[in-house]
Amino acid sequence: MTARKVDTHSICDSLYDELLGTKSKLDNFISSIEHAEGKTRKTLKPYLRHLHEMKGYIEWKMEIFSKVCPLDWSKHTDFESTASVKIDEKNDFIAGGYVGG
Repeated sequence: MTARKVDTHSICDSLYDELLGTKSKLDNFISSIEHAEGKTRKTLKPYLRHLHEMKGYIEWKMEIFSKVCPLDWSKHTDFESTASVKIDEKNDFIAGGYVGG
């Protein structure tokens, strides 16, 4: 039996592109609901929470793939430039936690 070589670079690129496209479609759908008026907005507004949850899940998966896949990131320019957790610069104390062992 021979092992088949898998091009992980190509798979990761394709997967990231698909997730990015799906996230973009969700963004457009969310925006169209938020800008809708009348009965359409009233009917679809309850689903916004679910759409935002789906978008968050996709963003989480994109973050995971960005850490584990050998992607060529040079073609992607949609990265956030800030951290999601603010650091208190006045206090240099770092809270204890699990340090292994």
